[in-house]
Amino acid sequence: MPRMARIESPGSLFHVMAHSVSNTQLFIDDDDRYDFLSRFEKGLKKCEFQCYAWALMDNHYHFLLRTSHLPLHKLMRSLNGGYAGRYNRKYKRRGYLFQNRFKSILCQEQGYVVRLIKYIHLNPLRAGKVNSLEELGNYQWCGHGSLIGSSGALGQNFQNREQALRFFGDNEWGSVSDYLKSMSESCISGDHEIAGILSAIEVTEFTGSCKGLPSVIGDPDFVKRALENYKGYLNRMHRKADYPIVLKRIESKVCEKYSLKSDELKKRGRMDRRTLARADFCYQSHIQELIPLAVIADYLDITIPPVAALVERGSPQAVQRCDSLDYA
Repeated sequence: MPRMARIESPGSLFHVMAHSVSNTQLFIDDDDRYDFLSRFEKGLKKCEFQCYAWALMDNHYHFLLRTSHLPLHKLMRSLNGGYAGRYNRKYKRRGYLFQNRFKSILCQEQGYVVRLIKYIHLNPLRAGKVNSLEELGNYQWCGHGSLIGSSGALGQNFQNREQALRFFGDNEWGSVSDYLKSMSESCISGDHEIAGILSAIEVTEFTGSCKGLPSVIGDPDFVKRALENYKGYLNRMHRKADYPIVLKRIESKVCEKYSLKSDELKKRGRMDRRTLARADFCYQSHIQELIPLAVIADYLDITIPPVAALVERGSPQAVQRCDSLDYA
């Protein structure tokens, strides 16, 4: 049975989780954790994603991310695949490190992002890694320390502290105070095992994996709109027989835009105008029309890595820059 397509919504908020296979310990020592976070930081910058909350646990991790024009898997495949390869080499093991695919839940921002930040950052407390909120402030392997400004907090280089705190208050000092107050309220029962848990009263979660639909957290209207967009996304997924037709249509539009002949788009060699056109072509084909990289590579008679690079160069920012050029 084919895997369910992920919901893709540029610029949206996602709660991302990945679990190790058979409860294998993902991070044996701090060197593993540093390596993983280094890969994560590089991936965030490359994909232009924003991270608001994160936590590394023994056999899984949590992120709260806002995507860019690129889909979520552009970061996650590289992160999980690269780390798993290094882990297997270091510990002389074979096979999968992560259990199935990473899980991603599309999240409504208004009314939910505050609860999600708290839920993720309170993971170490619930797991007994620390015994109090004060100890959590000095715990290295989650984003809580970065938000409250702890000295040497690791998330300072990649966590969007300013925006994350803005969800709690209007200014930096006030928002830190409001964040700590909100975290304390989540722990007020004294039962660390339930601290920060998202209750059914607070959150409406649609878990659609059993119905062939994606998971969404939000109010009923948000969930309805998300699923309608998802169905539209599925309608854009072309059959294999349609690939040549769609690619030819995109080629015609791009060649007209850049004043190129059809055969020039496929010619080898470096030329600014042709390179920009090929990047635009690859971006539209892969990101907007969901055509696999291998199919695009075959159409252009090149290998997959250059196509992947061209897709990144064809982002809206790059296209906007080239739109200002005169090709006459």
